[in-house]
Amino acid sequence: MYSRRLFMGTAAAALGMSACGGGHKVRASKIDKVGIQTYTLRDIFEPDPVGTLKMIKEVGYDYVELNGRNFAERSIEDVKTMIDDAGLYSPATHISYDMGVKTPEMTAKACQALGCKFAIIPWVDEAQRKKEDWVRHAAAFDTAGKIMNDHGVRLAYHNHQFEFDDLGGGETAMDILMDQTSPENMDFELDLFWTALASANIPALFEKGKGRFKLCHIKDMKGDPKAYYESRDYGNISKELMVNVGEGELPFESYFALNDVSGLQYFITEHDNPLKPYRNSIKVSHDAVRAMRF
Repeated sequence: MYSRRLFMGTAAAALGMSACGGGHKVRASKIDKVGIQTYTLRDIFEPDPVGTLKMIKEVGYDYVELNGRNFAERSIEDVKTMIDDAGLYSPATHISYDMGVKTPEMTAKACQALGCKFAIIPWVDEAQRKKEDWVRHAAAFDTAGKIMNDHGVRLAYHNHQFEFDDLGGGETAMDILMDQTSPENMDFELDLFWTALASANIPALFEKGKGRFKLCHIKDMKGDPKAYYESRDYGNISKELMVNVGEGELPFESYFALNDVSGLQYFITEHDNPLKPYRNSIKVSHDAVRAMRF
């Protein structure tokens, strides 16, 4: 199944290139701005945010995607000042489910203060993942997304692999979220590692949700994921399969050749458990993304 998935991704990109002139087309597109999810560096960000942001900039990243940990001991204003002083910016932040659903207007205003265009919900609790739950989540996201959009911020959802579980009749949580929310109210951040782990057809997903995948997490995989599909032991999965970008086997360039379909605008590296030294790990991923051509 894994080999078939890789083939499907590569084949889809090849078909797209054929439509533009076949295999003789020079692949010149590249990613101009590269970001990193600060969760990657959580062990050093929390005690030393200024030094960590400085390192991120020195490595060559253009922006950071934030998460709730970054505000545990400091204000929004302080975080914004630190990011600005480092010469970075933050177009997106992860938020809690409750922040997105229960206080969308307040959350949008906080995002505006940070300069964030996107507020991203990255998790739904395991007890809230039945089919009827996802229908309820979709309705809540659509309502909240409209409110946030009216305040200049886009709501998005970030996936793991459980969103691709069959909930009955072949329908998945991703199907429900895409079918029962409006493109005007909600976007998606596709985590390419977890989507590949679920053996999802990424080109088909882009086609189904044309223009709605505004952001992605670029996380690489090395090894056979089949034994881990049903697992929810994220620590062990990342330890066994996750590697720096460029050191694995995921065909990122074939995915990014479909940017006109997917709508991808923000390309964010992430590693759940990077090896030390952290500077080297994030540089390997940064340089690999900079070198991509599609």
